[in-house]
Amino acid sequence: MSFFSALTVPGLQQHLSFSREDSAILKGYGILFMIFHHVFGLYALPAGVDTAWIAPQLTKAAPIFKICVPIFIFITGYAMGWKTNSSPTFGSLIKTGFSHYFKFWKIYFLCLLLAILVSWAFPLPILPSVADMGWKNGLLVVTGLRPCYPDWWYMALFAAATMALYPICAWITHHIAPVPSMAALLGVSLLLQSTAHIPSLPGIASSFPPFLPCFILGYMCAFLASRLSALSISHSLGAILLLALEILSIHLFSFSKAKTLTVIFLFTLWCLPWITRKLRLTPLLTLLGTYSALMWLNHRFIFGYHFSWDLYGAQSISVVFIVTLVSSLLLAMAMQKLFNRMIPSNPQTQSKTL
Repeated sequence: MSFFSALTVPGLQQHLSFSREDSAILKGYGILFMIFHHVFGLYALPAGVDTAWIAPQLTKAAPIFKICVPIFIFITGYAMGWKTNSSPTFGSLIKTGFSHYFKFWKIYFLCLLLAILVSWAFPLPILPSVADMGWKNGLLVVTGLRPCYPDWWYMALFAAATMALYPICAWITHHIAPVPSMAALLGVSLLLQSTAHIPSLPGIASSFPPFLPCFILGYMCAFLASRLSALSISHSLGAILLLALEILSIHLFSFSKAKTLTVIFLFTLWCLPWITRKLRLTPLLTLLGTYSALMWLNHRFIFGYHFSWDLYGAQSISVVFIVTLVSSLLLAMAMQKLFNRMIPSNPQTQSKTL
């Protein structure tokens, strides 16, 4: 097979395709990275929690694992890039985005109810009481657009990606030819990255621009993977070049000033699933990936806030990490069973969400 024919099928198309198992593995790594990031980054811990025993090198390394955010938002973009709409009107695309968000919101709302009960039973001064909020802030918390806990800010990013950015991306790809639509998606990504320098962005929205281009990257990969075999060689080359420019723009302008993080992010996407299979770790990573949404929502507000004195009191890096990981996984499993009883649904709905 020549170099140019490899650009059409099946080589590059295979590299752009992520199976459901790939997505579950990546979400498994995402939640591992997130827990490490939160546990050893020592963010917003209550006063009096002893963390002096943690090596400074570990704390300095923790921000690297914030790549969990671009991993999760990339997977969301990829999943939505495969969606098809019988009616490609902007209104129908918004409805599709809302439907995707609503699946996640049901999980979020269950966790919010649990968080309210835990906050009422174990009040902490550093966390706001939902009962003390005005109706406007309370409504924003219920919808997920305002984080009840600092670590829940991703919910608002997810809302922006699915209900605002997805309809724009889908409208472009429905109404414009493949290669020009890839160029338009790159333009939207660059526009988002430029807004990161606007100082007047309100509140939590200021954290969106560095990460939303990763949603577009995922969308572009899915869009190209589903159409590459139908394109001519010249169009394939053009589309691949535009995808490469999107990756380069993320590397230069997006979620981290430390350019090595982009390399780690790309290595995670395209190498870790293969390495995981070789090491026969697939069952473990897919298990974590299946419950990643609930683990993200529960691991920090219980084990990082309300019981942090007991957790960090162990003064053992391995104990702190393993207890947080295993406890949040077990709690996520229990919450999923409760969720399935309350709202019967497709058993794989939760694993597809992020």
